[in-house]
Amino acid sequence: MKHIITWTFSLFLFAACSTTTEKPDKKPTDDTGGGSKTTVAKVKPPDISVGGKEAFADANALYHEQKKSGRFDYEALLASYESALEKDPKLAEAHYNIGCIHEAMRNDKKAQTHYKKALEIRPDLAPAAANWGALLARKGRLDQALLVYKRALSKEAKNSAVLLNMASIYQKQKKFDLALKKSSDVLIRDPGNVGAYRIMASLYFDKGELDMAHLICLRGLTVKEEDPRLLNTLGLVLLKLKKVPEALAQFRGALKKAPDMVATRFNVAKIALDYKDFRIAREEFDKILQYEPENRKAAIGLGIALRGANKYPEAKAHFEALANRYEKWGLPHYWSGLLALRNFNDLKTAEAEFKIFIKLSGSRLSSDHPVFGYAKEIKMSYMAEKQMKAMEKRAEKERIRQEAFEKKLADERVKKFDEAWAKAEKEGGVLPPARLKPRELPFILLPPAVLPTQKTKVRLFGMVFKGVKKVEIGNLKTKWRQVNKTTLEIIAPKGLGLGAWDIMVTYKDKHEDPMLFVGGLWVGNKPKQKPKPKDEKALDKGTPKDKKGPGKDKAAKDKESSKAKEPDDKKGVKGGKPGDTGKKAKGKKPADAEPKEPDEPKESGEPKEGSTPAP
Repeated sequence: MKHIITWTFSLFLFAACSTTTEKPDKKPTDDTGGGSKTTVAKVKPPDISVGGKEAFADANALYHEQKKSGRFDYEALLASYESALEKDPKLAEAHYNIGCIHEAMRNDKKAQTHYKKALEIRPDLAPAAANWGALLARKGRLDQALLVYKRALSKEAKNSAVLLNMASIYQKQKKFDLALKKSSDVLIRDPGNVGAYRIMASLYFDKGELDMAHLICLRGLTVKEEDPRLLNTLGLVLLKLKKVPEALAQFRGALKKAPDMVATRFNVAKIALDYKDFRIAREEFDKILQYEPENRKAAIGLGIALRGANKYPEAKAHFEALANRYEKWGLPHYWSGLLALRNFNDLKTAEAEFKIFIKLSGSRLSSDHPVFGYAKEIKMSYMAEKQMKAMEKRAEKERIRQEAFEKKLADERVKKFDEAWAKAEKEGGVLPPARLKPRELPFILLPPAVLPTQKTKVRLFGMVFKGVKKVEIGNLKTKWRQVNKTTLEIIAPKGLGLGAWDIMVTYKDKHEDPMLFVGGLWVGNKPKQKPKPKDEKALDKGTPKDKKGPGKDKAAKDKESSKAKEPDDKKGVKGGKPGDTGKKAKGKKPADAEPKEPDEPKESGEPKEGSTPAP
């Protein structure tokens, strides 16, 4: 709470509720900020009735009682001072005190009304002017605040509180020289005024003169040891000098003396965020909101701390609550959008939130604000996503086409291989020792095996051959040519050793691995033909005696005729005669008895000499 004026009899006492407002000086002079000094006559206070004095004293007593307990009942205080005004409306001090109470209750409009009434009754009541001007300054109405201060100085030219408040306004307007002059004037007349040290230290810090700011802080601390505002400024100076631990110690010291110093808590929270200590940052923002529940900056800071601590759902709920609470405030939408973009990968929500933020910010939003970069990023992500889907669609089509093509090639490999194998078997050609599975191979060789005694054209079929550099059989380079995209033709040279040979296809692209078919080419001899029975060979070749052709002798014909008419039960019995039913020929065995091993045929395939053709 601001200074409350307590008045007993004809004396005015100032009960301090904070350290920001100074006592009015006893020597009234006029200083309007232009440097001129004009002595003015003291303003005579109005006469106050006895009833008014007594009621005002009772209200002051209640204030002191509440201050001592540390618990203020603002409504009771208001009723008490308003009762004093009913006794005597000329009590300017009562209006001032009521203004202080309303300001503590965040009723700035009512506070301003009572400060104004106090000054109408007593234009020399400097504390009313100081508080009214400070209230206007907080709302950004700096010129109006300066006008109030100058009017107050016309009645009491050297009031320290008014001068220092004017210096604060000049500081906000970046009129540092004027601000330094006002605060220096206070120190010249009152070397022990700690408020002047506070403002001067802050002014030098804003000007970037850190050494002077540091010196003024130290001098001010000799006047009032552990002054929280000087400790806060000293912490800022050390922070600027990159002495973070020392700065943090000063901020902690300030908060120990004044826990409700919101600016200092912000400084601690900022250090915590910079060092990614999100727990400390969250604690500080929480405390700020306890003192100032409507502090939007702290509310945003709390959401940032939650996000930094990876508590994304909590941060999301927090920003959404802020957006619902302050419908015309764009900043929660900005952070909701950033959270959606970076932590939830939700482009649609991020885009919607950024649009709301831009709309609510209006012309106040600078063209280089990060939100425009994020919006562009989202647009590019949409384009990339669209392109990716198109690529995936094309890839799927290509996969289906490739699968169909591979199946067709596999079917053709099976067909061609089976045909080549069947042909080799029929013609007695050379074949590998085991039948391959062409559907499982990348390509096949046609024919599947070659003779070592001759050069052979071999086709590699069944896969796409593109950018082929060379083909090798084992370590031997071979001549080759591209027949079509799925077929190569190579020359298997004469003289290859018997057995399996690797086939390797090497490509021109060095980054493409060679295609190796281990044991893909079989080199072998034709299989030996199975020996035929003796009588079959005689039929095939004939004998030298059998040169009569169709004109056989009559005896031979009769013999054949008799054999054709022989009963079934006589067939297969050699040397049998008609009528010898069931009898075996002497010295002969039945045909179904175990036969003798046939004589080995000669290499020429000619029947042995003296043999007769089989019937």
